[in-house]
Amino acid sequence: FREENPKRFFNMGVSEQNMMGVAAGLSLEGNKVFTYSIANFATSRCHEQIRNDICYHDLDVTIVATGGGLAYGAHGYTHHGIEDIAIMRCLPNMTIYVPSDRFELDFCFDKILQNKGPKYLRLARGKESDIYQKPIPENIDIVEIEKCSEITLLVCGPILDQAIECSKHFKNKGINIGLYSLPIISQSLSLKIKRLLGRSSIFMTVEEHKNIGGFGSFISELAIGMSRPPRIISCGVSPKNINSIGNQEHLRKINKIDKSALIKTISKLLRTL
Repeated sequence: FREENPKRFFNMGVSEQNMMGVAAGLSLEGNKVFTYSIANFATSRCHEQIRNDICYHDLDVTIVATGGGLAYGAHGYTHHGIEDIAIMRCLPNMTIYVPSDRFELDFCFDKILQNKGPKYLRLARGKESDIYQKPIPENIDIVEIEKCSEITLLVCGPILDQAIECSKHFKNKGINIGLYSLPIISQSLSLKIKRLLGRSSIFMTVEEHKNIGGFGSFISELAIGMSRPPRIISCGVSPKNINSIGNQEHLRKINKIDKSALIKTISKLLRTL
């Protein structure tokens, strides 16, 4: 993009607060603006500017973050993007996109180009394997991978690969575990999600983010408003493990959001049915 559009690309340096202010100004001039940085720095460091300059004025700025979740595991807590969804979700007019692979990214990016307003696009670190084999239809906001069962998994982001392996494990044993991917976190999908929540008795949310304020909290808040809410179990990053350092695989394991941990959690639930 920089090579093809040198006058439309600006390297703002290590200055995220200024970057958001400039993005707001460019948007006020009628431009569709994208900012880019590592997840923590794109959200926490410049939260005031996102809140007051971009969201308050409902500007068409997309904040693109790389390294969401535990992707920068070996860099330590300063680089772990595990509170970013909570930070962005409470802001006015904000829509959050958390694709799991390149097909969901294409789907999300089409939505971003079609719609105005503040948006947060949370990416992994790259080189993630494909989960889907073909593009996702434009009119599908909730992707069904396995139909609802007594226990159903709701997942957002690249951690979907672990949930799929977990679902396959039980399918090989003749047990169906429902599985849905939700790459968009938005109140505009409330009715669709509530209809889905009415189709199973137990839902497990899985995310590479703290349990507080993230995707699991979003689903739980919707369930509270139902006359007969299902049981919601949230699987995410534990605040007790913020001092842990290691690669993404290791950190997923100690936070019990890898395939093996999900299998153990579901096995315990199955024994209660």
